[in-house]
Amino acid sequence: MAKTKPVTDKIPPNPTRNHLTLIVAVIILVVALLTFAFAFTASSLSSVQMWVFIALLVFFPFFSIAIITWLILRHSKKLIVSKNDSGLEWETASPEKQKRKLNAEVKELSNVLGLSNEQLSDLRSAYIVAEDLALRKIQNETQLPMMRKIVVGVSDFDAIWIDNDLITLVDVTFVVSPSVDQNKINRILRKAAAAKKELQKTREGSRIRLLLVIVTQLEEQAEADLRANVKSNFKATPVDVDIRFLDFLALQKIYAED
Repeated sequence: MAKTKPVTDKIPPNPTRNHLTLIVAVIILVVALLTFAFAFTASSLSSVQMWVFIALLVFFPFFSIAIITWLILRHSKKLIVSKNDSGLEWETASPEKQKRKLNAEVKELSNVLGLSNEQLSDLRSAYIVAEDLALRKIQNETQLPMMRKIVVGVSDFDAIWIDNDLITLVDVTFVVSPSVDQNKINRILRKAAAAKKELQKTREGSRIRLLLVIVTQLEEQAEADLRANVKSNFKATPVDVDIRFLDFLALQKIYAED
């Protein structure tokens, strides 16, 4: 389970205050230059142009400070949320827990495919490869450190990564039919909701997102049906959800084949 270090008495530097001081100085300089330009050109300006110039001098500083302050505060919030990340401790799912989840997924697939128990070994190997290649693909795209097989509270995920104030929980599933069982979707959403509650206690101010990675090996029409069915099942969710579809054969061509 994630834990944070005790809060110290040391007050961290305030980057927002430094940035605001610099911005105010730049705005004062710009206004001074505009005033200087106005003083030299006022005699040649029409009354309309003069009023436009005056309005610009009056409202420009306030408008600029408001917009830039909002941007800095927004960015600073992300920095504040992530400043104690070095104190977070992540628990890796035990081998037994990983094995139980894998076997449950493989058993579910074998029921859909109508495979015998003797064929489970090959299916299990294919599932492991599909999950690994999918996570490689996602990590290559994000270019962020990714932790695999992490437990948050009582919920386990195939991967997690942090980007400032955003925590992404990754769940990978291998689908071989044009639909996903609603009970399975509900289980995924429940554990994402539980993880969100836990993370909001240990990393206050974080945004939580669930990335559902669906690896398929379907014909074009069947995959189109799957996309439509899955998206219709995620209309109301306790966390923000992104759904990513990846083709197993395409992943093998990228990472496994010469």
